[in-house]
Amino acid sequence: MSLEEFLHLPEIDEKPYLEFIDGKVEAKVSPQKKHSLIATRLPRCLDDYAMPTGLGCSFVELRCTFAGRSIIPDVAFLLREHIAVDANGEAVNETLIPPDLHVEIISPDQSPRKAREKLRHSTRNGCALGWLIHPERRTVEVYRAGRSIKRFVEDGMLDGDPVLPGFRLAVSELLSWTKPFVLPPPGD
Repeated sequence: MSLEEFLHLPEIDEKPYLEFIDGKVEAKVSPQKKHSLIATRLPRCLDDYAMPTGLGCSFVELRCTFAGRSIIPDVAFLLREHIAVDANGEAVNETLIPPDLHVEIISPDQSPRKAREKLRHSTRNGCALGWLIHPERRTVEVYRAGRSIKRFVEDGMLDGDPVLPGFRLAVSELLSWTKPFVLPPPGD
């Protein structure tokens, strides 16, 4: 099957979402709670930093089609100049470029190897920054175009350079998002 044929399949945007990688159609693994908690909070954190200055915008499970693949990062951040808009200023649905920041969050049944390969592909083909978040191992791997992978543990600090200059996020804060909310006892 070709990429063009894949993109015309009616079921590619139904759950489970389908991706096209190296000529093969693969189902995206269903996220679990820790994955979902991070995938909800991280875009909020990125947007709180970027939106006031119009730097760009975060997207959850945005299909990105580029360099012969059609993938769905768990979180993607696009700089303003990479967000196509129509004559009315509304976002064009198709994204035919790599994200500027590509985030993969590992769920228990997901292969870290496949997530790493997606991030390597993205950073080899125009993505400036990638994060592989592994909630169970309590680590984050950072991918940058043309540089070696760096692994951070809970005392590490992520930065958004070159996509989000000046953005910093403690790995411990990111991983704390996996803890469920504790409600105060009634009457407090």
